[in-house]
Amino acid sequence: MKRYLLSTAIFLLSFTFLFSQDSASDTDIKFYHIDVELSLDKNYIKGSLYCDFVAKKDNLKELKLDFTDNLKVSKVEGANSFEQKGNQLSIILKEEASKDKTANVTVYYEGIPPVEEGEGGIKKGIIYSTHGKNKTPVIASVCYPEGASLWFPCKEGINDKSDSIYIDITIKDMKIEQVFINKKTKEEEIKKMPVIAVSNGKLEGIKKIGNDKKKYQWRHRHPIAPQHVLVAISNFMKAESSFKGKGYEFPMNFYLLPENLRKSSSMMRRIPEIMACLTNTFGPYPYRDEGFNVTQIGIDLGLDGMPTQTNVLLEDMKATHMYRVVHEMASMWFGNHISPKNWQDAWITEALAAYAEGMWQEYKRGLTVYQIILDEKEYFKGGKLYLDKREDYSKERLNKKGMYAIHMLRGIMTDAYFFETLKAIVEGKRVKDPSNKNFLSTKRFQKICEYYASENIDRDYTYFFEQWIKGEYYPEFRVSYTTGSGKLNLNVKQDERNTAPAAFTMPVKIEIVMEDGSRRKETLKYIKAEQNFEFEIEGTVKDVLFDPDNWIFKDLKYIRKVMNEKFALQNPEITTSENRRTIMIKYDVPKKQDVSIEIIRLADGMSIKEDKTMTSESFKKESGSQSHEYELRIADDSRGEYKIVISTKGEKFIKRLRVKRTKEIF
Repeated sequence: MKRYLLSTAIFLLSFTFLFSQDSASDTDIKFYHIDVELSLDKNYIKGSLYCDFVAKKDNLKELKLDFTDNLKVSKVEGANSFEQKGNQLSIILKEEASKDKTANVTVYYEGIPPVEEGEGGIKKGIIYSTHGKNKTPVIASVCYPEGASLWFPCKEGINDKSDSIYIDITIKDMKIEQVFINKKTKEEEIKKMPVIAVSNGKLEGIKKIGNDKKKYQWRHRHPIAPQHVLVAISNFMKAESSFKGKGYEFPMNFYLLPENLRKSSSMMRRIPEIMACLTNTFGPYPYRDEGFNVTQIGIDLGLDGMPTQTNVLLEDMKATHMYRVVHEMASMWFGNHISPKNWQDAWITEALAAYAEGMWQEYKRGLTVYQIILDEKEYFKGGKLYLDKREDYSKERLNKKGMYAIHMLRGIMTDAYFFETLKAIVEGKRVKDPSNKNFLSTKRFQKICEYYASENIDRDYTYFFEQWIKGEYYPEFRVSYTTGSGKLNLNVKQDERNTAPAAFTMPVKIEIVMEDGSRRKETLKYIKAEQNFEFEIEGTVKDVLFDPDNWIFKDLKYIRKVMNEKFALQNPEITTSENRRTIMIKYDVPKKQDVSIEIIRLADGMSIKEDKTMTSESFKKESGSQSHEYELRIADDSRGEYKIVISTKGEKFIKRLRVKRTKEIF
């Protein structure tokens, strides 16, 4: 399963700081130009930051930037004075700035950039490491979800993105010997590989400085938050590719550690396919004018990867880490290009990045395999997506419950409207204020969904967002039905909770399966905890499927077919443990009778072509309280769907059980 190595406390601190900047502060950052020189043989940085900003009030006297006290500021052009205190740089401007007027400062600084280490050994800052047999240096900025101020002055957080950024990186001009295996001769060959510097956007120049230095000039002309700014330095091998979309094409470059080139080949082939999937899902890649890069640094990030805007930073490119790459690539659309408006809205970008994992499987293998990802995102704990308090933040909840909420939203909207909505958000449609184009609130998300789904009938999704985004838990259903006189009578009952919502209301799809093999689909307007529905039918009903395509996150206790109420069981329970591999069945038999239990593995159309009975037992003349336990013999890296059938003289209980894998195979 995926690693969640950062503790809740560490994530909470980062999460709080990420949104700590007040959007109504005194300044609006417009442009950063970072010009830094990094030593290759020791942890040291020397540089400057030029910053354009707009005053948001008259007579602005002070500019405040976040900046570590460990790096010492020597001079600030455009300032009368400055002070470093409490990891903040306070600059008293030489001239007061008028409202809506642009001003600028240039900060000069140097020193040993600090590296912060949290629980689990997670490091943050400018990380120095080595790779390969020769212990070649590798340097990378690891700053997500906050930490940019550990190496350059900035306004941390996402609420004040700069409109663009220039990054100049000066390093020693040197080449390092690297050993390769000649494919033809199978013998070792030595090649000299230059050390290069990688950052965001496009490399627009390499300038020679003196006799022994080079300056790499990267330019990114899109809004960007400081934590998405990248520096990566080593003797990378650059592999060039491209992606062709509908009417456009852009470069895709891979910066790889030389010794891992062959191990990375499978992932390199997959990434253009992932890009095709994500452009189908979210619309054209937002930074196609500058291209897309992947940089492999060989440093354990302790995260799934880092979406450093136009560049995904990875520890490695093993094929087993495919989902990490999908997740971080999806953040280019939702996370980088479109960011949460406020801290309560962080669920949207995390949920959509997680949802991309499922879309990748659907794109490659269809809806059946897409369901595998959904199974692994089940979240049965409490807690909201739209948080009341910052300390309630949980990356796992936003990832898992968030993905399922997006899945359900797709279900009620239908594919055409759902994907049109996502693409409209990325394109900045339905936004009156241009300054909000790159930010998304929960309220605006709901309104855009309603707008695009209201083509034929007005839609109001308040009920959905109140229940699934601002509410807790999930519905637990008990469904029963009878047939007779040409009618199907269906009763849907939901267990009510003490938390909000007490009961969920949702449109629910059912499928009526007839003995002659015909099928009929209906949609229930389910609006209260217990509700009855009636359908006219012709013929004999074989089965009733409740939410057959799994569009609702729920616990369906059972579907009960009633033939004779005189022989009803009481207090039926079908529960599981050991990752659903152990099934416990309990019931009371008030009137002595025969009871049979059958466990069937359902065909999946791939490995299992036909339904297969795994267990079949009959119990003669049972009475009183009964319990039975069964073990499903299924490997940890396997999954499957099962049907449990309890039959008596007067009724039949059916529960479908999705058994998910518990061992990561991707």
